[in-house]
Amino acid sequence: MTYLYFQLGFHHLTEAGAWDHQLFLALIALAYVPARWRKWIVLATLFALGHTSSIVAMSAGIFPSDLPWVEPAIVASLVVMALVELFALRQNPLGIARLEHPVLMQVLCFGFGLVHGLGFGAAFLSIAVQGSSLGEQAWALLAFTLGVESAQLLILLGFWIVAWAWFDLLQWRPVFWRKLLLVLIACLAVFHLLG
Repeated sequence: MTYLYFQLGFHHLTEAGAWDHQLFLALIALAYVPARWRKWIVLATLFALGHTSSIVAMSAGIFPSDLPWVEPAIVASLVVMALVELFALRQNPLGIARLEHPVLMQVLCFGFGLVHGLGFGAAFLSIAVQGSSLGEQAWALLAFTLGVESAQLLILLGFWIVAWAWFDLLQWRPVFWRKLLLVLIACLAVFHLLG
């Protein structure tokens, strides 16, 4: 049964409807050059921990399952991250030692993970809570989180290969492309928010 929750977490990230989570991972990948991939993993893990924390808070009754502001906030998180990174890229065009305040990125990733978790928490709880004990719920949540983290690492590996080839190996105007990708992600989010 635990494996089913692992699969649920994995598919939560890899299905077409998870575009917001996938774009957030793209923003994490754009935050640092490929040589600093360990920072990508730290930020993605913080994002997953925030995601899980929201589900725990919802199961404890701290947050209701039908907050109307969650979906717009999820989309807004993409815009905020893109703007923060555009500002950082403007301050340091080489992007080697990006974001003089890495704690800001860590706080943003955990905080936006909380918001994204509120978006999926109700669906997860409706599946996991039905007739299960607290221990079973804890194992289900752990398996779900490990599934999410595994999918994130797989997606980040794909982003790393593309970023390394495009920005490091071929050196095709990395600053221009980073800026363009950040603007495109922000525009997609705004378009979705207004649409």
